[in-house]
Amino acid sequence: MKISDQQYSLILDYISGELEEQARNDVELWIKSSDENKRAYHKVLKKTLYTQWSLKDVSINQDLELKKFERRLHAKTRFLSYAAVAASILILISVSVSILLDHPKSELDRIVAENTTISPGERGAELILSTGEIIDINTSKSQVKESNGSVIQIDSVSGIDYKSASIGSTKQIYNTLKTARGREFNIILSDGTKVWLNAESELRYPVQFAGDTRQVYLKGEGYFDVKSDKDIPFLVNSGGHQVKVYGTQFCVNTYDEAYIQTVLVEGSIGLKSSAIAKESRLKPGDLAVVDLITGDLDIKQVNVRPYVAWKDGDFVFEDENLESIMRRLERWYDVKVFFMNPETKFFRFTGDMKRYSRVEDLLYFIEETSNAKFEIKDNAILIMKK
Repeated sequence: MKISDQQYSLILDYISGELEEQARNDVELWIKSSDENKRAYHKVLKKTLYTQWSLKDVSINQDLELKKFERRLHAKTRFLSYAAVAASILILISVSVSILLDHPKSELDRIVAENTTISPGERGAELILSTGEIIDINTSKSQVKESNGSVIQIDSVSGIDYKSASIGSTKQIYNTLKTARGREFNIILSDGTKVWLNAESELRYPVQFAGDTRQVYLKGEGYFDVKSDKDIPFLVNSGGHQVKVYGTQFCVNTYDEAYIQTVLVEGSIGLKSSAIAKESRLKPGDLAVVDLITGDLDIKQVNVRPYVAWKDGDFVFEDENLESIMRRLERWYDVKVFFMNPETKFFRFTGDMKRYSRVEDLLYFIEETSNAKFEIKDNAILIMKK
């Protein structure tokens, strides 16, 4: 029996994280309602995710290529009611698939059977005004008035806009935007510069820039699309590290206490730190890593996509070890990760997946293509070797 185009389209939307909450819940109920549904869902998942995983481990030498699937459907539709879907028997159209279809039940099948679901992150942040008042972005009104009379435009969907804010006095006051684990948000500063904050990050900035520089202060990770102004340079400060911007797009990552990463997408930036007096200029495609202990600076050319894909809603891993991957998942899915076998930290993967997918789907691919095994207990992910 064939899957209807409508069902297939909505399952694809579920996998890519594009469904609204109610429709997503309906799909999850359907998946959990029977073993047949779980098997069918996993087969669709294996066919349709445009993911390539490769494991490079000393004890295993295997490469897996998943065929890219081109979506042919044009219009999104609402998910069928749970009753209607449950009444349908979902059997895949016979296709040629050379991998993974007949593997025994994995640990992740058991996890789904146990009704354990860890939701992906979502948009959300706190805005701290100069007075110390904390504004919950998701529940706040559309406008907030600052102590200097400036009126700030807030929208939980499009972000915070200071560029269009009505200006009060010229007194310089600061706001702070904070994202918790499992949250991300974006902002337009008063000069038109756009900033995207990743999970567990913080940006401190003036409500209105004044003087001969435009300075902001970052903790965590932020992607910047800076409005060019040759006369008033834009400066990003983070833990004794400073990025001087000449009109450009770049990403700064300060999650690790031992070093700071800066990757330049386009334009030009200069780097300085407390240990490096001379400014170092970066060109597009450069990754600069500053060791905060020794002050050493290392610059190399990289593929920038793995470093900035989060801004566009993707996870991209390029020969990345499992320990680094799981640190990303900890922040985005707001979970705890425990390596029960230390050697699994060094398994390396290459892959590409939507950030709004379920964590179970991502772990499923790692498990099926590696010697790693996962268990989810409450809000923790346990990692073992098979």
